[in-house]
Amino acid sequence: MDTEQKHIDVQALYAKALACHQAGKTAEAIELYARVAALFPDVAGIHYNLGLACFEAGRLAAAVDAYRRAAELCPEDADILYNLGLAYKKSGRFNEALDTYQQGLALVPDDEEMRYNLGCCYKDAGEIAKAISVYEELLTLAPGHASTLNNLAYLRHRQGRYRQAEGLYQRLLELRPDHAAARYMLDALTGSAAVKPPPEYVRELFDQYSETFEHHLVQELNYTTHLKLRQAFDGLPDRKPRYEHALDLGCGTGLAGTTFRPVCKKLSGVDLSRNMIDRARRKKIYDRLHVGDINKYLLSSKQRYDLFVAADVLTYLGDLQPLFAAAWDRGSNEALFCCSTETTATQDWTLRPTGRYAHHPRYIAKTAGRRGWQLLHCSTADIRKERDNWIKGNVFLLKKTGST
Repeated sequence: MDTEQKHIDVQALYAKALACHQAGKTAEAIELYARVAALFPDVAGIHYNLGLACFEAGRLAAAVDAYRRAAELCPEDADILYNLGLAYKKSGRFNEALDTYQQGLALVPDDEEMRYNLGCCYKDAGEIAKAISVYEELLTLAPGHASTLNNLAYLRHRQGRYRQAEGLYQRLLELRPDHAAARYMLDALTGSAAVKPPPEYVRELFDQYSETFEHHLVQELNYTTHLKLRQAFDGLPDRKPRYEHALDLGCGTGLAGTTFRPVCKKLSGVDLSRNMIDRARRKKIYDRLHVGDINKYLLSSKQRYDLFVAADVLTYLGDLQPLFAAAWDRGSNEALFCCSTETTATQDWTLRPTGRYAHHPRYIAKTAGRRGWQLLHCSTADIRKERDNWIKGNVFLLKKTGST
C-alpha cells in the first residue's frame, strides 16, 4: 500500500472513530482511536479524543494516559490540561490534579471553570482552607458563579459558620430561586422544618461526597454506628443465625452492608446517590443494588425482607411514619429493623442547622409501634464527631408484629 492510500485509510478510520463517538458507541470509538493513535503517535488531537472517550467509559487510567500524551505534545492547550485535571481528580490523584489545574491557570488565569475545579480538588482532598480561598477568589471574578456559591456555602456550613453560609445560600437563591438544596439548607439554618430533604439535595450531596465519603466518615468523624448496630444485633437472645434476605436502606458505600453481610444469605442495597452505589458495587458484597428513594423503592418492591438496616439514614428524614409503614409491608413475619438516629431531648423530631434531623427516642418507639414494630432495644451512642464534639444518638432494634 502506498503512503497516499495509507493516509486515506487512516483518515477514514479516524472519521469512523469520530462518528462512533458522537453516536455514543464509546467502546468502538476507543478501539478505533487507539488504532489511529498507534499509527500517528505525535498528533495531540487523536490522543485528546481518545482521552475523552475513555473518560466517558469510566476507564480513568486510560483517560489519564491519553490526556497526558496529548499534553506532552501540546503543553499550552488549556482544554487538554482541564480534562487531564478532571481525570486525575476523578481517579483520586489529587496532587497531580492540583498541579495540572495550576498549569492550566498559568495559561488562562481568568478561566472560571479551571479555577472552580481547582477549588473542588482542594475540597475533595480535604484542604478546606485552600478550597475556600480559591472559591472566594473566583467569586471576585465571577460573583454569579452558582456552583461556587453552593460549594462555598457548604464548606462554611460544615465549619459551623452559619451566618456566612446563610448569606451565600441567599445569594445563590437570588440567582437560582428553584435551587432545592440551597432552599433546604437555608431552611435548616433559619429553623424552618421540612418533613424530608428534597431528593436533589441528598443526591447532589452524596454524589459529590462519594469519593472521600468513607475515609472522612470513619477516619475524621470517628463514625462507628454500623458497628454499634451490629453489636446490639448480636446481643439479641433470639435472633436467627442467618437471615434470608436483608435490605440495606441508604446503603452508601457499603459500611453497614459489610458489617451485616456475614449474617445474610442475600443482601440488597438501595441509595439515592448513583455514585455511592457505584462505590458499594466495587465491594462485591451485595446481591442487588438499586438507585432510588428508599420509600419509593419499598413501595414498588415485590420482595420480602426479614432484616432491614438503616445506619445513619433516619438523619435525612423527619417524619418516619412513611418509612416504618413501607418497611412493615415489605417485611416478612418477625422481620427485624435496625436503625440509628441523632437525638433531640425536646421535640418529636427537628431539623438541625447541620441539615440533618434529630429524633426523640419516644417518637421512634411511638411511631414505629403504630406501624406494627415492637421495640426490642434502645441504647444511647456517640454517632459521629462534629467539630471535635460527639453527636449523641440512639441505636434501635425493632421487630415486626402481626402478619402481612
